[in-house]
Amino acid sequence: MYPAGGVAHGEKPIMNRIEAIIAGTKIPLKVTEEEEPYVRKAIEDANARIKQYQTEYLQKDIQDCIIMALLAYAVEYHKALERTIGESSLQTLEDIRDQLRVMGARAEE
Repeated sequence: MYPAGGVAHGEKPIMNRIEAIIAGTKIPLKVTEEEEPYVRKAIEDANARIKQYQTEYLQKDIQDCIIMALLAYAVEYHKALERTIGESSLQTLEDIRDQLRVMGARAEE
């Protein structure tokens, strides 16, 4: 995903232009066809979370609600990343254990 008018260095994928409206602010974006459904879902989720915070914290302004939503997503991202790394590391350790068992069995022959 790239801000409208910009493409990452060296890349020239076919991009679709969409307009994200988050907390009432229009943001023109360029996204690949593959990214588009994820971006649209993220926009929908972000707006829902911001609206939830506006309802729960009436004294907070929209900027505070946006920041709280961003922080909540960042925390969720890091939790998911840690789980992914943990699962990947566990699989690597199991693979090493299996290889050692095979090597041990060969040494006993």
